[in-house]
Amino acid sequence: MKPMSFSIQDILDDASLRTRLLTGVQGAQRALRWTHVCELADPSEWLGEGDLLMTTGIGIPQDIKMQRAYVSRLCDVQVAGMMIGENMQAPSDLSGLNDQASLLGFPVLITHYSVPFSAVTRAIVDARQHAEDQRRLAVVRLYESARIGLRHLGLSALLLRLSADVAAELYLFETRSLCPWQQGLAPLPRRWQEVIASRGRLTFDLARCHDGESEAWVMALPGSPECAILATGGQLLDYGILHHIASVLAIELERLMGEHERRLRIGSELVDDLLNQRLTDKAAMERLQQMGFPPGATHLIVARLDREAPENWQLEFERQSIKVLARQAGAELVILVSSQPSYTSLQTALGCSLGVSAQLGVGLRVPEALREDRLALAHSTKARKVVNYENALDEAFWLPSDLDQAKMMYRRVIGSLADYDAQHGSNLIRTLNIFLEQNRSWQKSAQVLSVHKQTLVYRIRWIEEITGRSLDDTEGVVALWIALRSMEIALDGPLNDPGG
Repeated sequence: MKPMSFSIQDILDDASLRTRLLTGVQGAQRALRWTHVCELADPSEWLGEGDLLMTTGIGIPQDIKMQRAYVSRLCDVQVAGMMIGENMQAPSDLSGLNDQASLLGFPVLITHYSVPFSAVTRAIVDARQHAEDQRRLAVVRLYESARIGLRHLGLSALLLRLSADVAAELYLFETRSLCPWQQGLAPLPRRWQEVIASRGRLTFDLARCHDGESEAWVMALPGSPECAILATGGQLLDYGILHHIASVLAIELERLMGEHERRLRIGSELVDDLLNQRLTDKAAMERLQQMGFPPGATHLIVARLDREAPENWQLEFERQSIKVLARQAGAELVILVSSQPSYTSLQTALGCSLGVSAQLGVGLRVPEALREDRLALAHSTKARKVVNYENALDEAFWLPSDLDQAKMMYRRVIGSLADYDAQHGSNLIRTLNIFLEQNRSWQKSAQVLSVHKQTLVYRIRWIEEITGRSLDDTEGVVALWIALRSMEIALDGPLNDPGG
């Protein structure tokens, strides 16, 4: 594709302009902003960056040293080059000018006597008009692509269309990880990852980057600072074009997020209805089928969100194209998945352990599946993040194997403590659980509970008295710990909910 900016090389390539390069071949690709005729002894006072000096040679000094200074001053103000009319009034000896121009890579052109300087000016004006026309057409194409995108073209296909519209490479990425914003999008080339990483975290709305060979524009999308677009390789690219691209992509992301949030809301309502048995079995089966979760191929999953879980797991699911029905209650996330998805991908997105139920089978089995999930989750370990109910006993064999056994185990050891909490409105079960989770550290446990250490000492002694178990010996610690895990399984929930 022909460059959209007019350069010195374009003048040389235009046969009608009858111009040749005298010296300074290194600068032949310099873009020209404008042309200016100047016959003064110091044109640098009147010209600037990107200008082409046109002269009959009147102002060029006769002295060799002064010729060198003449060229140096032009270079200092970043004049793009100079054009001398052939057989006009330039000095016969231009050796000083040639030598300095060659040294500095400053283009010096010789134009045939018959060519008026106005012809060069018209060529630049025509090129700028052509470039502007091309930009306008590109903007029209961009918004035509945006219109097509509203018909559910998809982010990946839309990005490919936008790339073709401006004849450039476009990459959409997450600013922290530099990974593709959504599954299926092309990753940032390694060289651009390294350039962006060297700048630190992106905190700018717009930047220009160089990898040593080429240039790229980077812009955060409006309203989504964690998402950015990198554009490179296109001659149409400038701030205006990039802004249009970013706007089109931002609109598409908002549309996709709106659809995702609507699906999540509907899914959350359905999961809540299933958990609370508000639907008949027929209605439950029909709703699940309509949403693409046939009970015969669907599993229920429970995740206990911890500090490592992303704050916006909904956005993470959208980016990784994870299709689920989910309902969050506090730190617990209940998820319906179908067709044996990759539980590893789900676990990676959430960063926490998962308990997986047996196949759902029928819609009204959701409450039972939830208990299976919690039993499986109780058997998870750091090395075993995803546990299926059907093989939950492969590890942590000391935990109960079913809900009845879980209830019996916890009632036998800490049933009296649970009854005391229920009768007096206390929270000794939570105190015990946190104390053991903190490896019986008085200071850490008191901090978590937001109580004075002496208050904690009093509570622990009272717990020992009620349960008849000592927390100073291994047997007591083990019995109480297993009882707490069994209670968590039997009562369908974590024991650390805030309380008194």
